[in-house]
Amino acid sequence: MSLDGILRTALSGLNTNQSALRTTSQNIANVNTPGYARQEVVLSSSSSGVQIGEIRRIVDKFLTKELIGASAYQGYFEKQTALYDQLSSLFGTPDDVSSLNNKIDRMFDSFATLATDPTQAARRVGVLSDIQDVGDTLDRYANQILNLRSDADSQIVGEIAVLNSALIQISNLNNLISHGKATGADTATLEEDRARAIEKISDIIDIRTTEQSNHKIEISTISGLSLVDDQARIVQYDPPGQVETTVVFNSITVHKIDSTTGLAAATGVALEPSLRAGTLKGLVDMRDKELPEVSISLGELAAKFTDLVNQVHNGNTAVPPPLALTGRNVGILATDAHGFTGKATFAVLDSGNLLTSSFEVNFSAYTTVQDVITAVNANVVGGTLALINGVMSFTATGTDGVSIAQTAATPSDRGGRGFSHFFGMNDLLSAREVPQFDTGLTTAGGHGFGATGTVGMEFRGPGGILAASHTLDFSAVGGTMANVLTDLNTAFSSYGVYSLDSNGKLTLTPAAGYESYDMKVRTDTTARGTTTKSFSDFFGVGDHYRMDAAFGITVNSAIKANPAKFATANLDTAPATGIPALNSGDNRGVNAFFALSSTTASFAAAGDLPATSTTLAKYGNFFLSNIALEADRLSGQAEDRSILKQELAFRRDSATGINLDEELAAMVQYQNAYNAAARIISAVNEMYDTLLRI
Repeated sequence: MSLDGILRTALSGLNTNQSALRTTSQNIANVNTPGYARQEVVLSSSSSGVQIGEIRRIVDKFLTKELIGASAYQGYFEKQTALYDQLSSLFGTPDDVSSLNNKIDRMFDSFATLATDPTQAARRVGVLSDIQDVGDTLDRYANQILNLRSDADSQIVGEIAVLNSALIQISNLNNLISHGKATGADTATLEEDRARAIEKISDIIDIRTTEQSNHKIEISTISGLSLVDDQARIVQYDPPGQVETTVVFNSITVHKIDSTTGLAAATGVALEPSLRAGTLKGLVDMRDKELPEVSISLGELAAKFTDLVNQVHNGNTAVPPPLALTGRNVGILATDAHGFTGKATFAVLDSGNLLTSSFEVNFSAYTTVQDVITAVNANVVGGTLALINGVMSFTATGTDGVSIAQTAATPSDRGGRGFSHFFGMNDLLSAREVPQFDTGLTTAGGHGFGATGTVGMEFRGPGGILAASHTLDFSAVGGTMANVLTDLNTAFSSYGVYSLDSNGKLTLTPAAGYESYDMKVRTDTTARGTTTKSFSDFFGVGDHYRMDAAFGITVNSAIKANPAKFATANLDTAPATGIPALNSGDNRGVNAFFALSSTTASFAAAGDLPATSTTLAKYGNFFLSNIALEADRLSGQAEDRSILKQELAFRRDSATGINLDEELAAMVQYQNAYNAAARIISAVNEMYDTLLRI
């Protein structure tokens, strides 16, 4: 071999071992880098000596695949655990001094104290304050849930930003790696960067990766929605300006990017149906399913609290009685069948609380609401019963007072409520939304919405996924509730069943697989007669009506300003001559309030809580305990997934990670080879010098 050939061979050894030392140095530098896959130098002979055939990353594809799946599920449970922990922290436990349960107990203690002397103004103020305290706690809880939903939505925006950055990075690296492989360049570092980006995505979304023959990595969700292939993609989401119970969140969509213009396609594919795990799925589920279910459960508790307190207050009378009892708009028309059974007494009392006129209505003797109004006005002197735009009122003449009392043996009842209670004529509490939608209508009865107006309805799931939509057009349906139910059940036959229960409440039972879906009303131009009550408001169509029952619970301002208006006495409908029908010392009304502490009420299925019959305090305990149990369950799941991920990462790193001893040995080997090549070059140089001197 010539000296020139020897020199070229030595130079190839010098350059090759220098590159090998660089790779070994890279490995040693990353000995403590989590997830780093060691790089291995593959040498091959060449016509001029030696060359690097390939610098390859040592990867265990099976463990990497399993680790990607474990990362997604850990991210899913960790996000849910974090939000549930915040929820538990905000709500506390049932035995906390400031808990809802203790405030309910304190309220009942105040009732017990007031019962000993209902005339004590200070005790009345204390009772009203404790009632308001319970209402304020429910409102605070409701707002905290809403804030957490807003926080989850903000985190979704952040996760999408990280996801898009990683998708763009992988798409760019794919092109560089593919080109580098084709030209024989070293792409190991680029592949390492791509692996790190894939790990970021695997925390956010459950993914499947496939390496193509051109060395590009294609990424899709487990269900098959493509995220990275030969065409770049971007994920888009338009968050709402303000998160409210009525909000319909926009869907998260995946859009192709035009390779020429660099712009995203106008329309994309919804991502939520393709998600199985990952932080994004965890946040979407918390925002659209878990937290709303907690909110619905809270709304059920709040609605029952408001309704029970109002039931007692409507069944009793203040001393002296008010000049007028005015209800709220319940959407009832004078031409409606009154729907009441039993009896109620309408009475007028003078300034001395003496009964001046009264009339017991036996509802079985009348047909319509107007029939009842006419009968009362014909038989009660000094009092007027009126229904104006859905609001019932009973007003005295001059300075007299009025009262409506249930007949003890056969109390009036429509939809589970007495006459005064049904119309809200003597309510103590009000909230953002009414506590019940027991309309008292029957399937055979008229719906009352006339033959005009439409309701734009949408059946939506988590992330705003639209399953079905329908326009309920009253110009095209018959006049009965049965006609309305037929129209709705035909339109949504694959998704759920609408029905009217015995109290006239419109209920939707979702079909299997659609339990997390809810009916949303986009537009509603209907009105029930002159009441202005729309179809959705009248029947409470949509989960937000149940959630809103916990917001803004407030004691009647007139009663708060004048506690003497607090209804604590029973009306004596047949007093002896000259004996007042009302007595300020009467504690029967207060005792009725206190009896609520042991009253078993029927709670409908709400969120995660099943239908049950129990007391207010026990349901409150059930509500708080369920949150704590769910937080513990999710924490356990997150811990299990974390342990699994750590174990898989350990096994992967054992197979593909850095062994410092091996790397040091390789470094010595390459260094010696480098030195040997350098000495050969030095020897050849000396030979050339000798030849030149000759």
